Amino acid sequence: MTSGILLIDKSTGISSGKCVYQARKKLGIKKIGHAGTLDPLATGLLPLLINKATRVSDFLMDEVKIYETLAFFGQKTDSQDITGEVLEKSSNTFEKKDLEKAIKENFLGEILQTPPMYSALKHKGRKLYELAREGKTVERKQRKIKIYDFEIIDFDFPYARLKITCSKGTYIRSLVNDLGEILKTFATVKELRRLKVGDFHVKDAIKIEDFEKMDPNQILKNLIPIDKALGQYEKIILDKSYYKQATNGMTMKVDFEKNVEGYLRVYVEDFFIGLGEYKNENKTLKIKKVFYEG
Repeated sequence: MTSGILLIDKSTGISSGKCVYQARKKLGIKKIGHAGTLDPLATGLLPLLINKATRVSDFLMDEVKIYETLAFFGQKTDSQDITGEVLEKSSNTFEKKDLEKAIKENFLGEILQTPPMYSALKHKGRKLYELAREGKTVERKQRKIKIYDFEIIDFDFPYARLKITCSKGTYIRSLVNDLGEILKTFATVKELRRLKVGDFHVKDAIKIEDFEKMDPNQILKNLIPIDKALGQYEKIILDKSYYKQATNGMTMKVDFEKNVEGYLRVYVEDFFIGLGEYKNENKTLKIKKVFYEG
């Protein structure tokens, strides 16, 4: 069974689900998922997870992400991007120094954000965007997110090109919308592109248009090993006497030289087995997720 991570550069006008469907059809593999939805307007990095790699979805979703967006000021839409219905307009203007001040004072570090109605979050079993399309609005709880970096790449009012490094759960549309409010105007997203997820970068991805033309065997040569998505965890190498215990997901007595609590990437000699939870107190390693295909 072939497993791994395939990096796709999604174009505008296609959903993440459609990319997954195309990959299943092209590769003849049913078990394919993705790590982090990009809606049709957005472009950029979409990691496809094949077979056992689907088990790292939650870990990749938790990774830091980098986006580039083109914000358009002076207009508010119901979807917070240019695909939506225009609700209000404003003729208020501002200078680059005002934008820099607004970002520095309001959008760095840990902040609270209200998810948009046009999102895949669920309310009583239904996705918010489904309710929004019916003209309904429901109360959404604020969520804590973290903005690591917020850079102005270019500014030419009413446009600003922004680069944002952020935590899981960040909605760029909402950031842009809130930025507009702080600057006493409105703002909406004109372009949105995901550049990076964890250690994976869009420059290493296959454009979805090229993917359609490639031979399946050629595509599979681009698969990234599963353990590359788990580089945030320390690595432990066991000798071959642990092989059976490790591949069967058992708890083992192991004396790890580093003072580490929590998940470790577990290898038996050169073979990546999976993720194990290590406890210093009793020197035990419990295999939590097995990825090995032996």
